[in-house]
Amino acid sequence: MKIDVLTLFPESFAPLAESIIGRAQANGLLELNIKNIRDLAEGKHKITDDRLYGGGAGMVLKPEPIFACVEQVKTVTRPRIIVTSPQGKVFNQTAAAELAAEEQLIFICGHYEGIDERVMEGLATDVYSIGDFVLTGGEIPAMAMIDSIVRLREGVLGHAEAAIEESFAKGLLEYPQYTRPPEFNGMKVPEVLLSGDHAAIAKWRRQKSLERTLAFRPDLLEEAPLTDSDCVYLAELRQKRQKPFRLYAALLHYPVYNKKKQIIATSMTNLDLHDIARAAATYGVNGFYLVQPMEGQLQMTEQLLAHWRSPAALRYNPDRAVAFESVRLKQSLSEVLDELGQDVKIIATGANLTDDITSYKDMRRILQTKGGDYLLLFGTGYGLTDEMTASADYRLRPLYGTTAYNHLSVRSASSIILDRLLGENNAR
Repeated sequence: MKIDVLTLFPESFAPLAESIIGRAQANGLLELNIKNIRDLAEGKHKITDDRLYGGGAGMVLKPEPIFACVEQVKTVTRPRIIVTSPQGKVFNQTAAAELAAEEQLIFICGHYEGIDERVMEGLATDVYSIGDFVLTGGEIPAMAMIDSIVRLREGVLGHAEAAIEESFAKGLLEYPQYTRPPEFNGMKVPEVLLSGDHAAIAKWRRQKSLERTLAFRPDLLEEAPLTDSDCVYLAELRQKRQKPFRLYAALLHYPVYNKKKQIIATSMTNLDLHDIARAAATYGVNGFYLVQPMEGQLQMTEQLLAHWRSPAALRYNPDRAVAFESVRLKQSLSEVLDELGQDVKIIATGANLTDDITSYKDMRRILQTKGGDYLLLFGTGYGLTDEMTASADYRLRPLYGTTAYNHLSVRSASSIILDRLLGENNAR
């Protein structure tokens, strides 16, 4: 593999002559060239930067010497040309593995205020950052990426399995590791690692990887290849670490808006009752309240519930009976709050909420870290009233798809919201 680095500070790359990367060069597995951009700058003073067009603080690297450097070091038709920039995608193990398969990589290290955009447009095949923070220049990110990439090349690491076993290689952080002595300063090596039971050791290592990933990088679990037993173990871990909380849901038929933004009471629909009750049962909602002020509507709903809870219906469709176990009928929201107690926190939902919005990620964190009782409000008609949403403790971000259309039914919206708050994929 050939790697060329274009930089204004070639001395910064001295560490790459050491350790694994140094041995890779010595063994002929890596050709690493550090090119000073200033060498190909024009004029007596070899100027490589200039002021911004349009005004502004700082200086920008000029395009001419960078283009000239690339032409000079390029040895293959289409090398991967990587610009280091805080504006780029975050570099990860997947990117390292992809780049490790290339014949030539050219790194362009940004500095000062940035690089002329024409370098991005005319040269760069990739723009990478190493995290959400700003450094003085792109030299340190380039070194970090080079180290990560080169160690994946065949023959660079001494043991063929070394790269496979490392953190991120399997989507998880690596398990704890121990060596001799078996006890040091009162700290013992786990007995399972001394047992010789390879199956037990493999299980212990997998579980420790899951524990570390959940504790330090839970975001990795969203894409990690997890087995059923992994998911069960993660659920047990979350249950232990989070404060207990209870989430209730209420479907309000009053007070809600019609399309003219008049406050009305809506009628109960069979589909809403059935579908939201089943979603509530699926996601473990502690109680589903149907708030309906009209006496006739309540009586009809009670008859419907009585039918599905009857012995005959239980034999015919037991799953439906289970879903309806959590349904409770109330004539007003105040009755619901009286039953749940004054400490319950209200979470409002709606398609038109714009102020003081809570994201689903933040709401999950609040549920899991603060604990307590929460009531999720869903509105029928054209949604909850402004007064209702203003008085809520939290207002969830409206649901957006891939188009400007924003008119989900309440039963569809409730299922999506419950999945985002409690679902396995999002709760990872």
